[in-house]
Amino acid sequence: MVPSTPDGVPLSGWWKRVWARLLDGLIVLIVSLPLTGYFWYHYIGALVDYQSEVFDRAVAGETTNFNATPPWDVYQWAIPAALIALAVNFVYEYFFLVRSGATPGKKALGISVRLREVPGPPPPLAVCKRFGLYSALSLLSGVPIVGSLFSLLSLLNDLWPLWDDKKQALHDKVAATNVVLGPQPRR
Repeated sequence: MVPSTPDGVPLSGWWKRVWARLLDGLIVLIVSLPLTGYFWYHYIGALVDYQSEVFDRAVAGETTNFNATPPWDVYQWAIPAALIALAVNFVYEYFFLVRSGATPGKKALGISVRLREVPGPPPPLAVCKRFGLYSALSLLSGVPIVGSLFSLLSLLNDLWPLWDDKKQALHDKVAATNVVLGPQPRR
């Protein structure tokens, strides 16, 4: 028996979801790069400078007072870039999911998002819940010390549809959504 929503719409397979997420990520990267490029350029430059300094100190035999965590001037460039990219990603997801239930990546793979119990594009609150959990796990995975825990939770979220009988990721469960085969009817 093919897993489906309560009204019989077949659920998407995991690989289609993965490829759609990768396509959407590429689109968001291209769209956000003009807004974030300046910050990424300075971040990479500061990181390379820091790593060169660490390497030079190690070659010179300096091991005292060594801190493997890059200093603030490295992160001061990454944080605005990440926040801008997050905002672009939110607008992208919100616009397409509320409007049609599918981002361009999902459309290309023939899948869409809907409420589990109700056909049609998901309402704004459901889209915000999905995006909120998914993004929070991803962002928190970059926080020192607790990042490893959140990386595992993010991975668990991504893999959850593989064993869930409703094929829902954790962000789907929070929003009561399913990713299904085919487009959503307009409301």
